[in-house]
Amino acid sequence: MLIKKIAIKQYAGRQASPTKQVNVHAGDLIEEIKHAHQVFQVALQDNDKNYLRALHIAAKIANPGCSAELLRHKFEKRAKHFRQGSEIDVTRISPRLYPVQGLLMEDLFSITRGCWSMPFNKGFGRRLRFIVMDEYHEAVMGIIGLQSPPADLVSRDRLFNYPKGEKLTLVNNTLDAYTVGAIPPYSFLLGGKLCAGLLSADTIRRYYWRKYIGKKTWIAGEKIIHPLVAITTTSAFGRSSIYNRLNYKGRLLAEPIGYTAGYGMIHLEHLYPTLLEIVKKNGKYVPAGYGNGPKVRWQNVTNALLSLGISQSYFNHGLKREVFLFRLVDDLENGMNGGAFGAPISLEEKDISSYWKDRWAEPRAKRFESWNTVNSVDLIRAKLNEF
Repeated sequence: MLIKKIAIKQYAGRQASPTKQVNVHAGDLIEEIKHAHQVFQVALQDNDKNYLRALHIAAKIANPGCSAELLRHKFEKRAKHFRQGSEIDVTRISPRLYPVQGLLMEDLFSITRGCWSMPFNKGFGRRLRFIVMDEYHEAVMGIIGLQSPPADLVSRDRLFNYPKGEKLTLVNNTLDAYTVGAIPPYSFLLGGKLCAGLLSADTIRRYYWRKYIGKKTWIAGEKIIHPLVAITTTSAFGRSSIYNRLNYKGRLLAEPIGYTAGYGMIHLEHLYPTLLEIVKKNGKYVPAGYGNGPKVRWQNVTNALLSLGISQSYFNHGLKREVFLFRLVDDLENGMNGGAFGAPISLEEKDISSYWKDRWAEPRAKRFESWNTVNSVDLIRAKLNEF
């Protein structure tokens, strides 16, 4: 609970609770925005990742669609699917990807995602979710969440020369990974590397093909005729230890392609309820839902800043997240430039899983013999109690 208290105390300003509306006049609200921006800059200079995690947690608390109480109830109900390190035989770990289908998988995914400090929402467009299970120990190892890619991503877009008017169609042959990672005790064995490596597995390509081929995209209304050709993702805090030097037998899986520009509203999330009231009163409110364009929260905050006469430069928080590209087909550039995509780059999940065990998990267990002494179940329970 300490991080939660820090989040409320240091950057929720006058807000007694992150779920309550900040009741201030326009002048005071402007000062709140400036103060939040300034404090964030100091945290970046100090490389204070605890502060950044606390900000994320505060944003999760303020999200009405995220019920901590419900997640805790689900966890107690499904606790048998989460293991202590003392119960795990590293040599017998047997990872397998399961698509999220049915109530059990829905619960396991939401519980595991609740352990992340990063806020999240359901969004729109194509979405694929997977549980990484250890079949031998019948336990959750981690999760993978994929969604429709951003229309504009500078690090990605500068790699290609899209034909005029075809950018969105070509980009829609890719997905973006919005959540990837492992939970204890597997995270102590660098299980995050496994989950990230599985982004390149044939299982995900094949599942995407079965689910989406021939169907129309929501925004462009065009049929999907190509297989999944690439996946992009970004780190949570600057450089990433999970994706860094992620390879399979010499093949680089996660290709670093640059950094985001450092724009967003994570430092303003605790003020969002008040900013929302401003745009509702002046008729500039944009409701969530299909047909209202992307980034509805961004649009509402932009309209609020304009109403307050504040520069949109306060979106520039400066946290540049590293961007990675997973190539799933040969000749990716040729295809994204309007030509033909090459053949799929095959990688069976059993092969990347076996490689992860030999390359990362077993050596890690030998170097850090105390990895299995932590009460992993209580640690997960504590994470769900943070918000």
